[in-house]
Amino acid sequence: MENVIVGYFSEEQAALDALAKLENMQKADGETQIAQVGIFKKDQGMISLRRSFNTGAEADESIIGGIIGGVTGVIAGPVGTLLSVGVGGSVGTEENAPHMMPDANLFWSMTLRMKDEHIAIVAVVQELDQTPLDRLFGGYEAVTERFGAAEVQEEIEHARNVQDRLEKLVRDELSAEPTAQRGKRVQDLKVTVKSDFANLMAGRQ
Repeated sequence: MENVIVGYFSEEQAALDALAKLENMQKADGETQIAQVGIFKKDQGMISLRRSFNTGAEADESIIGGIIGGVTGVIAGPVGTLLSVGVGGSVGTEENAPHMMPDANLFWSMTLRMKDEHIAIVAVVQELDQTPLDRLFGGYEAVTERFGAAEVQEEIEHARNVQDRLEKLVRDELSAEPTAQRGKRVQDLKVTVKSDFANLMAGRQ
């Protein structure tokens, strides 16, 4: 099966050790084929790619060569930012978040599961048997998830389309002529600003 496997780590050193073992597994050329690996970290609520390696497959040559780049573009872009804000503002406590969307896609799951300073290893693999990778990640007590590689690629494409629509909506809204309601709001704000300055000057006397 062609999968994207994600391992979640609370300690960076454990993640780096697991990453080294993945690199060795890739070089061993066994039954488990590893096309790409990315290591992501969550810092101040935002997830970003910190390191990656691949077999030489470039994004413009194959689907599997572009998955890590696609995940990075979504999770670290406007869509990922909105997901992170949504988790912080409406999903609830981080402790409960992983249980709130059992059928979450990769992007939602990464956003929900990762806490600040946590690491996620994302690997694009072909595996005849899940045991080798389960054993590798299990040695570090990492939580793991699998997603179909084709499904993840489709989600990347869909997220890019959503992002394009959002960007167009924002451009159109911000460049639109002010409505009468907005004009009234401007007049109200002018009164408030003048009052604020008057109070400021009075406080200095």
